[in-house]
Amino acid sequence: MALLNWDLFLERVEGNESLALELAYDLLLCVDSYLENLEYAIAGSYRKQIEHSAHALRGLIAPYGGVELTEELKMIEEEARAGEAPTFVEIPLIIRTMVIELKAELRAKLANFQPKLPIRRRRPEHSL
Repeated sequence: MALLNWDLFLERVEGNESLALELAYDLLLCVDSYLENLEYAIAGSYRKQIEHSAHALRGLIAPYGGVELTEELKMIEEEARAGEAPTFVEIPLIIRTMVIELKAELRAKLANFQPKLPIRRRRPEHSL
């Protein structure tokens, strides 16, 4: 299942490829801390924090097109907002798996944009 919709994301940043790359790198740097915040809130059954953490993670990921993942997070957010106790004691495996997959897809996409270094040819050695 593809979680990354690069074309949609690029459209959202008005085709600015360098901005898209910068934001993608930022996502890779901070998504784990967002996931850890949600994990902490769920482990402690802190409903308000679950709501905020799920919302923040959803907002972080949504621009990249991960519809299935954002729907899962929305469900958790809405349950917490409604005051329903979570029926799980840790982040559902499906969410963790989708975040890992999104990161892998982003890394693969970013690898295509790595600057190509020019091949330097050795100068022929001159004999004296």
